Amino acid sequence: MSSILLRIILIACFFFACKAADAQVSEGVLSENYFFQAVRSAQDESYITFGQGIGNLDALIFEAFVTPNFLLRTSTDSRWGAVLTPAVLLRMKAEESFPVQTPGYKPQLTFYHQIGTYNYSRYRINFLFVKLAHHSNGQEEPFYLINGEVNLKSGNFSTNFIEIGAFFNKKLNLKGLKGSAFRSSLEIHPDLDRSPELNGKYSFFRWHNQFRIFFLSRDEEFAAVNSNPRFQTTMRTSWLFGKMDEHGFFDAGSRLVLSVTGEYRPEFLKDVSLFVNFYSGEDYYNIHFGKKIVALRFGLQAYSL
Repeated sequence: MSSILLRIILIACFFFACKAADAQVSEGVLSENYFFQAVRSAQDESYITFGQGIGNLDALIFEAFVTPNFLLRTSTDSRWGAVLTPAVLLRMKAEESFPVQTPGYKPQLTFYHQIGTYNYSRYRINFLFVKLAHHSNGQEEPFYLINGEVNLKSGNFSTNFIEIGAFFNKKLNLKGLKGSAFRSSLEIHPDLDRSPELNGKYSFFRWHNQFRIFFLSRDEEFAAVNSNPRFQTTMRTSWLFGKMDEHGFFDAGSRLVLSVTGEYRPEFLKDVSLFVNFYSGEDYYNIHFGKKIVALRFGLQAYSL
């Protein structure tokens, strides 16, 4: 099977799976307050890329991030909530037999608490969150090969972390066609059942920021939180603290992570959008963290429900 045909089949399966999931959620979810709408919109979106894009990534059939979110709540008007997310990240290489080597497993449980009250005039809602997460590649072979190089194919990579942050959402103009959301958080990796080889090489303390602006067409109604707008631009930054080989504290080339994504949802799609993403920074694919990625990629993205 050619790589082009395989990509078409995988993209089609991704699209129809998203539509099926949307149908199930639409039938099963009761009306909820704006807090839980905001919690849903704050989740990371599932996506699939068209190949490896333009940059220094190895040749890929696709990269996919599958992140189903299970909302846990005691009532529809509660100010507390939690989300269970068994996320998986994988890359299928454009090689013989199309191998998927060492996917990233990222199960996480996030607790949310609304702060303040909902502002009807500005469509503003804020909340705090605490995330407990695990990140590993499911391998158990030695981290290093006999020659001293990192065992990228089957070396063990594992870490656990806690992330603490805040989320803010509001409308930006009186006509109700533009809104924004800002999120800032600190990610801390305690010395708890993590690969010892990561010491001195992998950042255990990270500061994340995310700013999102979304635009609605004139026939769309502005809600408290719009999780599937017609146009959306998201910028993410991270600064990696701590000892990372010989990289200095102000070495932005190694410590700064920048991601800018532009998304467009055609009128005939409800919960899937086309996106273009520019990424520069540490490779987030498990044990490959020692490589810096600079890439421009294209793909499909499913909105959080």
